Amino acid sequence: MGNNYIEAARVFHELTKHSYTSVRSSPHFLDWDLKPLPYKIYPGAASVSLPRDLGLSSTPALSAISSYVSAPFSVSIDIPSLTRLLFCADGLTRQKRVGADDYHFRAAPSAGALYPVETYVAAGEIEGLETGLYHFSPADLRMIGLRRGDWREYFARASAMRPSLAHARAVIAISSIYWRSAWKYRARAYRYCYWDGGTMLANLLAAAAAEEISAEVITAFEDPALETLLGIDGDREGMLALVALGNSDAPLAPSADAKPLALETIPLSAKEVVYNDLLKIHRESRLITAEEVSAVSAAAIDPGPEPSAPKLLRIETILSEESLGLGETILRRGSTRAFTRDALPAVELATIMAASSKHPQADFPPLTDTYLIVNSADPMESGAYYYNRRARAFELIKAGNFRGEAGYLCLGQPLGMDCSALIVYMADLERALRAFGNRGYGDAHLEAGILGGRAYLAAYSLGRGATGLTFYDDDTTKFFEPHAAGMSPLLMVALGVPRSRTKS
Repeated sequence: MGNNYIEAARVFHELTKHSYTSVRSSPHFLDWDLKPLPYKIYPGAASVSLPRDLGLSSTPALSAISSYVSAPFSVSIDIPSLTRLLFCADGLTRQKRVGADDYHFRAAPSAGALYPVETYVAAGEIEGLETGLYHFSPADLRMIGLRRGDWREYFARASAMRPSLAHARAVIAISSIYWRSAWKYRARAYRYCYWDGGTMLANLLAAAAAEEISAEVITAFEDPALETLLGIDGDREGMLALVALGNSDAPLAPSADAKPLALETIPLSAKEVVYNDLLKIHRESRLITAEEVSAVSAAAIDPGPEPSAPKLLRIETILSEESLGLGETILRRGSTRAFTRDALPAVELATIMAASSKHPQADFPPLTDTYLIVNSADPMESGAYYYNRRARAFELIKAGNFRGEAGYLCLGQPLGMDCSALIVYMADLERALRAFGNRGYGDAHLEAGILGGRAYLAAYSLGRGATGLTFYDDDTTKFFEPHAAGMSPLLMVALGVPRSRTKS
């Protein structure tokens, strides 16, 4: 029925909620013989090797995470700077053998280390690189050639001539191969694919800021047009977002209409399981016509009055220069497997929240709100908090030791109980759906992923740990009520002092 049939998102969200009962009454056993390949491989396709001497940015990570470059001041882009952006977003950072399996870990976190997101680049004005459409191969740091020619105008046309795309030096497109995540998480994987896209974008946007390259995230576009261009089917692999990189004064040359792309790829598994609930929400979220794109692009949400609070707690933050460089942070980043119960200094928690909470340059407005369970952040009082993103301050909702509740809410995992603070990104999904249709469902999850990815980077830049967690949906809302009445949890990120150096 299309994007405006928002009952589709409502039903999907209810069907994929976790509860204490649902998690125990519908067990899922992994079929290891069907575990998907972590890479999309085009056998026999021409490719371009990217430089391996990366020279990653030493810009303080906190500065890169919390800033962005205005388009008129954006610098030119060459192959080395483009390589750094791609590596920081989705590069292969290390490998680890666990039992009989090899795990390939990437620059950004991914639910279950399954990495469903694929990256494509439309190169227009990249010094040293032929104009064309490419697929980024993180396994061997190469660009696979898909189409010759300049396709930037095609992306702009499919996105209601978004100005950032019309003037971009390059366009990055990210998609998701749903089976990679659904193999483990079934239909709920649709949510996780947006988280993973968001954490990748957090890294990419920070890397672009460090390179002084403007970057804007765009989610309103004609899906069929971009599916045809990228050679994806729109069902098993669907579009997530675009990023307009850089700024050019040169007029855009018209792009040709894209003909079907006939390039073979290696199957990910002997067979793939289709989860119809996931497929349905994706189909009902696609924008088909230019009119639909224009309507979503023009939609807006009233941010409303500043939330009133009897008392806001403002805490001094650490200077960005005291953090690790962005490149070093990304190479160190992992997902902490265990926390000590040591307290984070409140100044560090405040710094992580302030650095990670600024809304990115995007074609959608802020859709999420941020709550926390603070277990131990000296000298903050332990309790449940609302983080006011506009005021960069904390509001105490209820005081108390809620370690037990925090552990329970994230499916009984000790990580929630042992961490210093548990960030909970939430959204009024009804508000988002009424404004943007089903597209707003993905946008809200994508924004949560971006904010969560930034929190990861900020924590690691200060020598601390972080990990993403899932949750019991309705129980999480109830815990933060009445303040969070009508809100739905989207993502949790635990912060704290790692118990060991073991990461993934």
